[in-house]
Amino acid sequence: MNAETLKDFLISLGFDVDDAGAKKFDSVVAGVTANVLKMGAVVEAAAGTILLFTTKIAAGLDDLYWASQRTGASVAGIRALGYAASQMGGSVDGARSSLESLSRFVRNNPGAEGFLNRLGVQTRDASGNMRDMSAVFTGVGQQLSKMSYPRANQYAQMLGIDENTLMAMRRGIGEYMGQYNAMKSAIGFNPDQAAAASNRFMTSLRSLGEMAGMARDKIGSNLANGLAGSIDNLRKQILDNFPKIEDTITRGVRGLLWLADTIGRVVFRLIQAAGDIREWWNKLDKGTQQLIEVFGALVLAWRILNSAFLMSPIGLITALGLAIIGLYDDYKTWEEGGKSLIDWGKWKPDIDSALDGIDKLWTGINRLKNEILDLFGIDPKTWSIKFEFGSLTKQFGELSKMLNTISALLNAINEGRWSDAASLAKQLMSQGGDQPDALPGVTAVATQNRNWLLDKYLQANDAVNRFFTPGADGGAGSYDAYGTVKKPQPTKSGAALLGWLNPTLDKLESLYHLPEGLLKSVAITESSGNPNAVGPQTKYGQAQGLFQLMPGTAKDLGLRGNDAFDPVKSAQAAAKYLAQLLKLNGGDLDKALASYNFGIGNVRKYGMSLLPAETRNYIPKVRSNMPNNGMSQQNETNIYISGVSDPREAGNIIADKQNSVNSRNTQQLKRVNG
Repeated sequence: MNAETLKDFLISLGFDVDDAGAKKFDSVVAGVTANVLKMGAVVEAAAGTILLFTTKIAAGLDDLYWASQRTGASVAGIRALGYAASQMGGSVDGARSSLESLSRFVRNNPGAEGFLNRLGVQTRDASGNMRDMSAVFTGVGQQLSKMSYPRANQYAQMLGIDENTLMAMRRGIGEYMGQYNAMKSAIGFNPDQAAAASNRFMTSLRSLGEMAGMARDKIGSNLANGLAGSIDNLRKQILDNFPKIEDTITRGVRGLLWLADTIGRVVFRLIQAAGDIREWWNKLDKGTQQLIEVFGALVLAWRILNSAFLMSPIGLITALGLAIIGLYDDYKTWEEGGKSLIDWGKWKPDIDSALDGIDKLWTGINRLKNEILDLFGIDPKTWSIKFEFGSLTKQFGELSKMLNTISALLNAINEGRWSDAASLAKQLMSQGGDQPDALPGVTAVATQNRNWLLDKYLQANDAVNRFFTPGADGGAGSYDAYGTVKKPQPTKSGAALLGWLNPTLDKLESLYHLPEGLLKSVAITESSGNPNAVGPQTKYGQAQGLFQLMPGTAKDLGLRGNDAFDPVKSAQAAAKYLAQLLKLNGGDLDKALASYNFGIGNVRKYGMSLLPAETRNYIPKVRSNMPNNGMSQQNETNIYISGVSDPREAGNIIADKQNSVNSRNTQQLKRVNG
């Protein structure tokens, strides 16, 4: 009944209701209605709480009801027994469990009553009916308390009475059972009636729950039957349009991944380029830095003042710089094994050659500058001339004589007339005698070139002597064609693994005719002895295992699955591969090791002179851990060069050829030792 109904009722009775009264009446009725609704919500919540409370209590009493039915004890007796046991150090659950066990003993054993009667426990009343099992249980406790504890415990175990309950019964539980009965009588609580009522309530509640479950299942099954067709239609639509759905989702995911990769690459390249530029900037002298700063300021000013900036020379230079940055990014991507727009592998030798040419040109320019300054006796710091002009004619005469001697020396070297070259070199060294220097700057430069050339040759021969002479500077193996290297060391676990694997490695080296210690040294250099090592990701995959075999190479060598991580199988494959590389490289160990690291195709394409830094360092690292048998080798080396006029270039050629001789001699020495 709402406010309008009440108002119509009052008017029908003859009451006058004006607007102000109507508003006040409506307000009062609305307030009362709101309060009634609030009270209804409170009552509903209270009813729910009461229902939960009732259900909890009834469930406990229902459990006692069925325990009473099983044991033949009254609910009051079960509750009294549990209360008394808990008061004497036992527990309610332990007492109930013991009562259940005693009841089960009596129920399942025909002679149980006779056994209890012999213990002095009366099991039936005067009418011959079975006594309350809680009373029988109390009688058992009284009899067991009269026995010694070990004997009582044996009987208790036989009857299923736990030890804590036995100890409580021996202490005496009669007093507390009487106390429980007194409290029950004072309150007027009848546990058996309460348990029966709770059983009826729980039976009805379970019936209601089962009916609700049936209704739920019926409604759910009806809905499922009705929705089955819709789900089938949806499934059919998905299957019919799956290529489009898949393409849309794939395009979206790829777009997101591409965007993230692009942004990440741009940021990474900017950071990398900034680092390279900073390193390059720090190498510049202060004057060059100031010149570049001025040029940058001019570019900025030009851009601000000229709207046709890109058409200007500076704009074109700037655009060219941006293009170079783009090429730099593409080159770095290729170098890191990514997918580049340009196949830089075809251009790398030319690029390296161009960079080397630029470096040599820059070095030559600096040398020319220094030689000109020395020629005219100019101090590069103060730009002051240090020689006297009066002796200029005489100095140029001596210069001409010295240049003629140098020319004759170079011709002798070019034609292989080494005895003449030695004579001319001595003449050049002694030239001047007591005479004053002819142009001190030229004399110094000539002397420097002569000494540098001789020093190069002596270094190459000294490297041979140190390598092949036992006991010199640490013995053979400490030096190689690339200089002294620090030995790679295995990890502690790697050393243990290689020690265990050593007999297998020796057999493989003997089987494939490999140099002694080669397999162990390669394993140390590649993975530090870690059989589970994985290399960085490249476009060819990741190197794997003790010998860091690439997936394609491992497959060609017969490895499958995770065989590359098996130390023995990996060693067998590496031994086979190294034997193949030695054969393909004519027994040259250095070339074989370079092919193992850089690839046989790359070594054949670029040669040993254009190896990357990693491979150049890799060869001496492997050699450094190979053992020396203490043998020396004597060699006479004849090196012939032609078409060279620059002393430094001649020295470089001599050193390179001597290094090649060293590599071959190392391999030959190893074969003799083996």
